[in-house]
Amino acid sequence: MIQIGNMNKVFHLKSGDVTALDNVTLNIEDGMIYGVIGYSGAGKLTLVRCLNLLETPDDGTLSVGDSGVITLKGGRAYDAQGRKLTERKLGAMRRGIGMIFQHFNLLSSRTVAGNIAFPLELANVPKAEQKKRIDDILEMVGLTEYKDKYPAQLSGGQKQRVGIARAIVSNPSVLLSDEATSALDPETVKSILQLLKDINKKLGITIIMITHQMEVIKEIAERVAVIEHGRIIEEGSVVDLFTNP
Repeated sequence: MIQIGNMNKVFHLKSGDVTALDNVTLNIEDGMIYGVIGYSGAGKLTLVRCLNLLETPDDGTLSVGDSGVITLKGGRAYDAQGRKLTERKLGAMRRGIGMIFQHFNLLSSRTVAGNIAFPLELANVPKAEQKKRIDDILEMVGLTEYKDKYPAQLSGGQKQRVGIARAIVSNPSVLLSDEATSALDPETVKSILQLLKDINKKLGITIIMITHQMEVIKEIAERVAVIEHGRIIEEGSVVDLFTNP
C-alpha cells in the first residue's frame, strides 16, 4: 500500500511563498489503478516528485511498497528508527518506482532496446539478463519488431510504449504516469490506456495516473483524488465521483 500522511510542501520564492501541497493524505491499495486529477498548477507534479522523493516534502509521512514509514521533517527524510535516509537508500526506493513522462524523455542517440536498457545498466544488471528482460518487455508492449529503431523513426504512441517499457523493465512495484497521454491523439490514448490495464493485470503493478483529462480517469482508474491549490478536495471511487460529485 502507498500511504501519504499530512504531507506539506511550500516553495519559498522571491515573489512570495507558494503552497504546492497542503496537508495531503491518501491511501492507495496495492495493485490498484488510482487517478489524481486537477488543473495545471493544482499540485499534481509536486505530488509525483514527492512520492519518489525527488522533491522532499517539508513534513508528513510516506510509505511506498516495502520502504517502511518514512518521516518527513524540515525538508529531510528519516526512516522508522529516526535515521536520515542516505542517497543509497533513496536510490533503492526510487528503483521500485517506475515513471512515465508526458514527452517520452527518450535518448535520441539510442535505439529502442538501448533506451529500455538504460535503467538496467545503471543498476549493473548482467548483459545476458538485460537481453532477456528487454526481449520480454518488448513483446509485452508490442514493439519487438522495432527493437533496433531510433526514436526519430517512431510515432508518438510507439515512443510512449518505449517509455512504458523502460519504466517497467526494472520490475517496479509502483508506476507513476505523469500526464502520459496528454500529448497523444484520442485513438492512441485508447491503445496506451489498454496497455496500462494489461500491465496492471499481468504484473500487479500499482499505477498512479496523474492527469487533467477526465476521460482518462473514466477509462482506467478505480479510485480518484481531486487536487486543487495543493489540497485534496474530493476522494473516492470513480463511479461515485461521476454520479454524485
